[in-house]
Amino acid sequence: IKAITGGYINIHPSTFRMSRPKGLPHFILLVVRSHGSFDIGSEHFSVEPPQIIILAPHTKLLGNPDGDYIDDWLHFDTDEPKLIERLNAISNHPFSVEDTNIFSFCIHHILLELSLGQPDFKDENMRALFTFLLNSLSTAHATFQSHANITPLENQLKQLHLEISNSLEQKHSIARCAKQLNISESYFQLIYKKLFGISFQQDLILMRVTRARFNLSTSNLSLSQIAEFCGYNNEVHFYRQFKKLTGVTPAYYRKHPF
Repeated sequence: IKAITGGYINIHPSTFRMSRPKGLPHFILLVVRSHGSFDIGSEHFSVEPPQIIILAPHTKLLGNPDGDYIDDWLHFDTDEPKLIERLNAISNHPFSVEDTNIFSFCIHHILLELSLGQPDFKDENMRALFTFLLNSLSTAHATFQSHANITPLENQLKQLHLEISNSLEQKHSIARCAKQLNISESYFQLIYKKLFGISFQQDLILMRVTRARFNLSTSNLSLSQIAEFCGYNNEVHFYRQFKKLTGVTPAYYRKHPF
């Protein structure tokens, strides 16, 4: 994959217009940060941020943004047939995303590598960044396509899940999580299970036992220390949940990890 040129958080004046009646011979990625009106091919789109537009090669474009127009943009090319097929499948129709940070991060760092990358690592870093960028685009498009089947709080729930897994020693409850998301406890439990396929309480137990298994097999911490580190008030509760989930006691697992 070859990066050609791009821009990061570009603010275009209200007089900005873009007209490419024959398109360009490569792909263009736009991360739209303000209202815009676009004619893509033979279709017209009124775009509200945050949205993504991927333009396939040789696609006619007429951009008529409203007022000062802000976007991130990246021109790139590839000759890999499977990748071209993937990109064409999500091109020429704007789609909404919940958060543009991932895409902006990738564009920013691709442009840094393009202009300032160290020769020994430049190609490898470019490949890694493009892989992450394109996989994130495919995921975001799939999420947009199936929007009726997901919760609008998906990104916040995923962030919450990460926060919990990184702070298992703290007290996490349904009430506390629901309050953090400013929703009811019953709705929190509903959308949590819908997104992750497991109830909050069962997932919390799974995270704690998974962390305990790791520490039992990689450290010489005492069982009481591991129990505390994984969020248990006492060893008895820790033993019961660990054995229920794994079928063995923590002491046995330490000697025979699996």
